[in-house]
Amino acid sequence: MDTLDQMRKGTTTLAILKLLVDTGASMHGYQLARALESRSQGSFQFKEGLIYPRLHQMEQEGLLQSEWEGEQGSRRRKIYWPTAEGRHRLAEELQQWRAFSLGMDQLLGLGG
Repeated sequence: MDTLDQMRKGTTTLAILKLLVDTGASMHGYQLARALESRSQGSFQFKEGLIYPRLHQMEQEGLLQSEWEGEQGSRRRKIYWPTAEGRHRLAEELQQWRAFSLGMDQLLGLGG
C-alpha cells in the first residue's frame, strides 16, 4: 500500500461526510466511491472493500442514516445521508484538518 492510500484511509470519514454535505443528496456506496474518485481527479481510488465497511461503521457511530431504496424483489441498494452528529463531526474534523495542514505547511516551509 502506498503512502497516498494510507493517508486516504485515515481521512475517508471526513471525505464521505464532506461529499454528502456538499452535494446535499443521499448516495449509495458505489455512487459515493465514484464521486470521491472524481472529486480527487483520480488521485485516490475508493474500493468497495474500504467504502462499505466505513459506511457501516459511520452508521453505527451515528454519523450517517440509511434506508433501502428500491422495491422488494428487485435490485435494492442502501442510500446514506449525514445525521446532525455527522455534520457536527464534519465541522470538528475540518477544523482539525485546517490546523494540521497549516502546521505541516509551516514545518515544511510551504506557507506563504
